[in-house]
Amino acid sequence: MAAYYFAACDKTKERFESPLDFSIKSPGCFHPENPFPGMFVMKLAYGYKFFLTNDYIETDRLSYKDITEDVYAQYLETFSKKKSS
Repeated sequence: MAAYYFAACDKTKERFESPLDFSIKSPGCFHPENPFPGMFVMKLAYGYKFFLTNDYIETDRLSYKDITEDVYAQYLETFSKKKSS
């Protein structure tokens, strides 16, 4: 059995994981084409207090509000902006 990784914030009671069909298991969750690591760093850079955890040891945090799609949309928006000349 593998652990499924996600980011959680105890203050906001929110969590997110790899979006869509991307793997949330190791080593897939940090594969170069998986957006999860970038999403995690983006939230930290914006001042949020998310931390990495997994479902094996943190089952109580699985009840936190899942904001995966919102974070993924923010991530895509951030990196789809065209540079102005």
